[in-house]
Amino acid sequence: HLKLRARLGAAIEAMSGNLPRVKVFFRWVCEGVLPQEDVRVVGASEALGAWHTELAVPLIRDEVEESCWTSKGVFLALSKLTQYKYVICDRTSGEVVRWEAREVNREVWPTGGRLVVEDDEGRFRDIPVAPSFVRKHASNAEIVDKLGDMDESAISPEALPYPRLASFEEKLRKEEEAQVLSASDNIFAIFRTLPVRLIRSAAGEWSVEEDKDEITFKVVSMMHRSIPAGANVKFVGHPGVFTTDPDEQRKITQALAPHRCLPVFIDEQVVNGTLEFCHTFLWPVMHNMKVFDDEASKREDTELAQKFEEAHWKNYQVFNRAYAESVEANIIHGSLVWVHDFYLLLVPRALQLRRPDTCIGFFLHSAFPMSEVLRCIPTREEILQSMLSCKVVTFQIFEYARHFLSCCQLLMNATYHFQGAGVLHVEHESNSVVLRADHFVLPFADFVGRVGEKRVTDQAKTIRQQFGKKLIFASIDGDEPFSGMILKLRAFQKFLQDCPQHVQRVGLLQHVLGRRVKTDNDSELMREARRMADEINKDFGQDTVVIREGDVTVDERLALLQAADVLLDTSINDGLNLHPFLFVIAHNNDSRGSMIVSEFSGCSSVLTGSIKVNPWNTQAVMDAMHSVVTMDEEERARRFKQDHSYVATQKLSEFVRTNLAEMKQAMVSAGPVKGLGAGSRLHFMERGFRHLSSDAVCYDYKRAKTRAIFLDNEGTLAPDRRNVIQPYGTGKDLTNQGQPPDPKVLECLQTLAQDRSNVVMVISGRDRSTMDKWFGEVKDLGLCAEHGFYWVPPGKMATAETSQKRWQCMKEGDVDEDSDWKTIAKTLMEKYVKRVQGSVLESKGSAVAWNYRKVGAQMLANEIAQELTRFLDPTNGPDSLMYGYPVVVISGKGYVEVKRSDVDKGVVVSRMLQEMRQQFGPIEFVLCIGDDRSDEDMFEKVNEFSKKEGRGSRCIALDEDGDSINAMECQPSPTSVKSWSSSGPSLRITKKASVTLEEFNPADKTKSSQYYTVTVGRKPSQAGFFLKDVGEVSDVLQRLALQATVANLSRFSSMPTLAQYDDESD
Repeated sequence: HLKLRARLGAAIEAMSGNLPRVKVFFRWVCEGVLPQEDVRVVGASEALGAWHTELAVPLIRDEVEESCWTSKGVFLALSKLTQYKYVICDRTSGEVVRWEAREVNREVWPTGGRLVVEDDEGRFRDIPVAPSFVRKHASNAEIVDKLGDMDESAISPEALPYPRLASFEEKLRKEEEAQVLSASDNIFAIFRTLPVRLIRSAAGEWSVEEDKDEITFKVVSMMHRSIPAGANVKFVGHPGVFTTDPDEQRKITQALAPHRCLPVFIDEQVVNGTLEFCHTFLWPVMHNMKVFDDEASKREDTELAQKFEEAHWKNYQVFNRAYAESVEANIIHGSLVWVHDFYLLLVPRALQLRRPDTCIGFFLHSAFPMSEVLRCIPTREEILQSMLSCKVVTFQIFEYARHFLSCCQLLMNATYHFQGAGVLHVEHESNSVVLRADHFVLPFADFVGRVGEKRVTDQAKTIRQQFGKKLIFASIDGDEPFSGMILKLRAFQKFLQDCPQHVQRVGLLQHVLGRRVKTDNDSELMREARRMADEINKDFGQDTVVIREGDVTVDERLALLQAADVLLDTSINDGLNLHPFLFVIAHNNDSRGSMIVSEFSGCSSVLTGSIKVNPWNTQAVMDAMHSVVTMDEEERARRFKQDHSYVATQKLSEFVRTNLAEMKQAMVSAGPVKGLGAGSRLHFMERGFRHLSSDAVCYDYKRAKTRAIFLDNEGTLAPDRRNVIQPYGTGKDLTNQGQPPDPKVLECLQTLAQDRSNVVMVISGRDRSTMDKWFGEVKDLGLCAEHGFYWVPPGKMATAETSQKRWQCMKEGDVDEDSDWKTIAKTLMEKYVKRVQGSVLESKGSAVAWNYRKVGAQMLANEIAQELTRFLDPTNGPDSLMYGYPVVVISGKGYVEVKRSDVDKGVVVSRMLQEMRQQFGPIEFVLCIGDDRSDEDMFEKVNEFSKKEGRGSRCIALDEDGDSINAMECQPSPTSVKSWSSSGPSLRITKKASVTLEEFNPADKTKSSQYYTVTVGRKPSQAGFFLKDVGEVSDVLQRLALQATVANLSRFSSMPTLAQYDDESD
């Protein structure tokens, strides 16, 4: 034990010393550098010369921006603070000419895999790092051009100087071509309201107007005009009028058709109920407010006082179904459907159930709540299920995507993984959803043209005259708690109290927009805001704070922001506040203005020139106010230019094109998907790999005379309800609970196991007692516990030796030679159990596992599990704790397991197939079903055995509905089947749901082996097929059991051969 303890301590010490590294590039602005001088970066790290300037890293001057200097990549320790500084040295002697004009050293905290240190404060962000260190060579395209008239098809990528580059460029080219929108693409953009408004004349005729002077409507209208050229796009939404007259609806539809708009006609009561539900319940929830408790429901003075109303929820469902039905009536195969905002959260699910061939994308314009909030609402599953029915889901910022991912893991048991180019996929119910973060942008060119118009500039002058020569702080907020209006007034009041020198120099203009839900009474928020404004004006002078109320047009917003010197945003939760972008646009002509932006607003992550504050920290907000008041004009201009350069380059048309291209890529991409298989090896599967046809399985099962069926337990035969319990503070063994298979499944197993042509085995990671408890009553069924460490042979393969003892073990004798590595693994895992609340340690005969299925923070637990896996994995070399031991480390769903390398499900399957081959001859049918990473071992061995036997796996083409068809025949002929009644046999003709290739080739009587490897859930796997869930597995087993019953009846009777019933007769 002393040796083990010493080895464990040494390994931990070794790991703490081997920190991973980050490749860091330094970029600096320096003017006036002479030709005989060099710019260098030197620092505390050895990679930066350890403060020796002669060993410092040189910087290279950019060829275009001569004041921009960039270093080559330098490897620094991950998450280790490193000090550094820039220095100018003589190029010949290396002596220091001067240090940068900075009293203290700079600091960098490297994170990620690659980091660019922008000491140019983002001015040259578009310049690629290390331009002079890029290898100079002719591109492959230039080389091909120089080959003249040579046939390009004769030039292989390997013949070019850089074959890997050629392959990569070809791959990118194909992906870009797949994303290009064309006239053949049919796109439906679904909004709550159409981007046009209807006007009815006195004669009763309807006309359409494309521009409404309200910013939200204006933005949607501009999206309408930002459709990529050549794409066939239709906008779907409510027309803004209510009518039940079919003739009026027809006229409205005809009037909207030239504008590519499809109206959705809904009852006015349903619309009002939906808006009530969205504004008083769903919208606050999206912004992390729990408005459904008893205390909130008792409050009647705010718009957020409502509790969950079942009637409003039903209206919301009807509202969303109406949109889905409207799209379904006009959609064609392969269309792209782009749904917008939380008003239409249920549309994706309703449409996907109606048209599963449709590619649906969803863009959420608001925030998305944390799991602690969403889990409390009664409609959480419906909302998440609908969003998971999409192919692409896009959020404003990645933080909201992270919240969504956490909710899916916790509430829907979904998993996620990254694929090529960092694409994040969420897997749920055989559907793969791409998660993206891409904030909405304002069309700069459209808005900037209105800034100089006379009506805007005149209104701006009027506002400035009201405040005189004061520096104006301005803000536009809604009448809602998330605006942080009270925090803003409180900070402004304290600022005036603590800085009396600024009292006569500043003023605050606060515009409050109309409430989402109209009421006769003022909100408590507005009453408090007016009270505070009156108090400030009383103490510091009239019009120090001016509060305006009501809705405003785009021009009025631009005028207000143009008059302001500083935009003051103190929102406490905002998806993406567009007013900071408008502020930059409003000052496009004078290039001045400062912004103080809340760090809780989505725009703070992209507007790097603004001053970011925590609105709850009054002192921080006061400091920001003081900073902008005393800021010199050069600094103010530099910050504005930084934000202006970002806002001016954003194009709404590019935003629309990018999102639609992502949807098309998700739909049309047929390339392979990388995934992790057994042993964490990379392998590929085809996107949309085949759904298992139960008809084809039954057909091949019936034809075969020797069959092997291997089944996983939890997640395959029964839902995965595993729960590990250990009484706190006790040393008792773990109670590993779970859900046994359904009795009907056990009946099917009994029927299949007793068929003399079958060998059926259930292979699980459970212990022997649990397997006996759940499957002990099923005769002739083979069982494997602890992934094959213990097994019960199937009845047909039992011998005299195995009959004496029910459970066999792969080890001989009672000596536990595994105690060494088990003690090490347990010692380490016990430390993780102490530090990760909810995790437990499991000890089995052949394995030791750290189980974290019930840990609340699954994303964090997954990271910890990856660390533990790296620490234990013997393939990582001598630093690994398990190095030199005959073990493997498996990271599965909710556990990290160390087990013997000669024990896994694949070993069991391989041994059984070999023994069956020796005893019974060629195996003509194999069905192997599992759901977890440990089951990949089974799939691998079945695939290997299939290749050795010279047999191929069954390949079945699918039609649009997922049913199997034959690629060579379009019209299958009916199949004659016999049915039996009490009065005797009667012949009837039945058309089977699917048919196999052999049925269309009656002359080919060769019986070839058919091997089916099936994973439960659509995910990267070595399996050739998938079934959606446990229910589909049960259906397949029931149909096979029916075939076995029919075969047994046929064997002991002289009646005509029975055929299976079709699905309807069952």
